[in-house]
Amino acid sequence: MQERRGRSRASFEGWVEITTRGRRKLASGRDLSAGGMSVSMTSPLPPTRTPVTSEFALPGISLPLALEAVVAWSDPQRGLVGLCFDGVDTGLIELIEGYLEGRL
Repeated sequence: MQERRGRSRASFEGWVEITTRGRRKLASGRDLSAGGMSVSMTSPLPPTRTPVTSEFALPGISLPLALEAVVAWSDPQRGLVGLCFDGVDTGLIELIEGYLEGRL
């Protein structure tokens, strides 16, 4: 599915560990693109522009990915957070794109 930001985006259901300011919190993945992901999590949600580390595993890949991100938006009413990956290695971007295109 192509979305308005120009990157392919797909549903992603899986656990995501969010670390911010040394605190870890489990979230549930909702969708994923090579540029970021949205997750649902319990309050309190990290504020917009907060740097975080997101750690998750793609289906079929045994090692989890740990990607630096910034909170792009949050919706406290629905418990949703949008993450924008920051400074991700080209190889990891290609891995995510491979997953999104069904090559993994």
